[in-house]
Amino acid sequence: MQSNWAVHFIDTDGRTRIGPWLLCDAAEEVEKVLLWGHATLEDLAEHRRNITRWGVGGATLHLTSRERHQLIVRGQGWPWNGYELRKMKDAGRYPPQRLTMAQDAAYRRSHAAR
Repeated sequence: MQSNWAVHFIDTDGRTRIGPWLLCDAAEEVEKVLLWGHATLEDLAEHRRNITRWGVGGATLHLTSRERHQLIVRGQGWPWNGYELRKMKDAGRYPPQRLTMAQDAAYRRSHAAR
């Protein structure tokens, strides 16, 4: 699992994804994202314990309105999940270019039909 680190952001409703999925090459890169989001030291410790136990971690981020908005904007035109991004990277096609609004809508329609 050492090279398969991915980060994604879920809004306060517990369901809605905001921002892009990010690929990271190491646990330290994931922790930098958590620190950017003002995760507490307790959250970081719990994240590390969960990684050790289950291979999956997470933390609550304490974003300002501006940071949250920036994250949402960064996710526009970025429909891919961590699995898809990893496949793109393995194929030498990472990072992908952002999709236009029309391309993004078509991508989402094609994936919703599955």
